[in-house]
Amino acid sequence: MKKILFISLTVIVITLLSFSGCAEETTSGPAAGTIKIGYMSSLSGPFAAVEQFTTPAVQMVIDNVNAAGGINGRQLELVMRDDQGDPSIASVKLNELKAAGIVIGVGPLLDPMAEVIAQWALDNKIPWIITNAATMSLSTTKFNKYEFHTKPNPLALARIYAKEISKQDITTIYEIGADMLLAHEVYDFFWQEIKKVKPSVTEVGANWVGGFEMEFSNIISAALAKNPDMIMSGVAGPPWVSLVQQAQRFNLFDKTKVSGNHLLGSDLTTPFGDAYPTGIQGPTWCPFWLDEKPMKDFRDAYLARTKLYPADITIEYYLAAMAAVEALKKAGNTNADSLVSALEKITIDGPTGKLHFRDFDHQLVQPVWWATTGYVAEYPIAIGLNMTKYQEEVYPTKDEILALRSAK
Repeated sequence: MKKILFISLTVIVITLLSFSGCAEETTSGPAAGTIKIGYMSSLSGPFAAVEQFTTPAVQMVIDNVNAAGGINGRQLELVMRDDQGDPSIASVKLNELKAAGIVIGVGPLLDPMAEVIAQWALDNKIPWIITNAATMSLSTTKFNKYEFHTKPNPLALARIYAKEISKQDITTIYEIGADMLLAHEVYDFFWQEIKKVKPSVTEVGANWVGGFEMEFSNIISAALAKNPDMIMSGVAGPPWVSLVQQAQRFNLFDKTKVSGNHLLGSDLTTPFGDAYPTGIQGPTWCPFWLDEKPMKDFRDAYLARTKLYPADITIEYYLAAMAAVEALKKAGNTNADSLVSALEKITIDGPTGKLHFRDFDHQLVQPVWWATTGYVAEYPIAIGLNMTKYQEEVYPTKDEILALRSAK
């Protein structure tokens, strides 16, 4: 029988950081004649522990390219800045990256930074590949040609939720979500989609908390009092770890079904070892347990580098770095418009297959699997079981994107 571990969040953060150390604002690679790639993410602050699942993925790509001789004889240099999870300093950090001479950028972790980055990319004409912060507005009403996205967008994820939940004996749902745009978008689109396929499903309550909230006891009590068939979570990162610890004391995972984004990610399952709740449902786009060579190679390389299994956020950063490299190769120069054109045309050989950006919304079309947490002997942490694969059919079409964009 699995043990229930009530680990303090402080211990979890220290444990994660101990695997590979904490990144700092820096550059990597020789300075002379290098091609500079910008990188901004939350290297410190409330989400610092997550950094171990992001920065090494980007650095791994840079190191591999440099070891093979660089691009057209020039080495790559990663110029890093820490946004500290604070959008008020994002512009300052971005301007520092520009002053350092970057030609393309990747990041960030949190969605409040994404709109700042997108506007900055437009104003400064520097292409930027946005990773974990995939708000729908950046593909529609606030879209510009210098931004690209590697995380599946909210409407695609909402459609998967609706398809999967409609198959189950679920009629009542309670939401516990971070009060951030991305979580709201997924939830709002979900209700739009579920009403098309199973209109009998109803919301029995919702509680939106601060993005860095760590205390959930009263919220859990309120949710369970509604006796929902499912609790949907819009909480991730360290707050989710804290929520799980507190929810276990209420036996929440025995009383109702639970689903949410990133909840199958190794960044959240690793701290619990063999005690992460089983039966949690959700989408994943980095099923590191896949028995396919591209994923196995990626998993093994990341594990060797960090002693960690890659998470959904890991592959977002990894693919962003790969895209930047492939664009630089295809463009043959560092001109911004040449890089944008190249990004629209490249194909990336990723861990989950050959991937491309769509030219009308700059969305990378990643496959997404719906899965349920469980354990197998091969892995010391929870993985996804009973998987269903979704591809481009769940992503909004060009007509849908243009219709949403026209509402600007």
